[in-house]
Amino acid sequence: MAIEVLRELDERIQASVNRIQQLQRENEQLARRLAESEQRYSEAAAQLKDQETERNEVKSRIAQILARFDGLDLG
Repeated sequence: MAIEVLRELDERIQASVNRIQQLQRENEQLARRLAESEQRYSEAAAQLKDQETERNEVKSRIAQILARFDGLDLG
């Protein structure tokens, strides 16, 4: 009887160890995916900032060009 209880306890402990190892692997995978997602987000945010800067530069140059046309006396 005591041997049966010990065997059952051993099986439960082994199942728990296996589950913990599985969860650790899943956690590592999720941590890698999170790091990759954060990297892609940072790259996208930097690209967006560059595009906004470029858009503002283009907008400013267009305003300068239009201001020169406004200063011309075409009549």
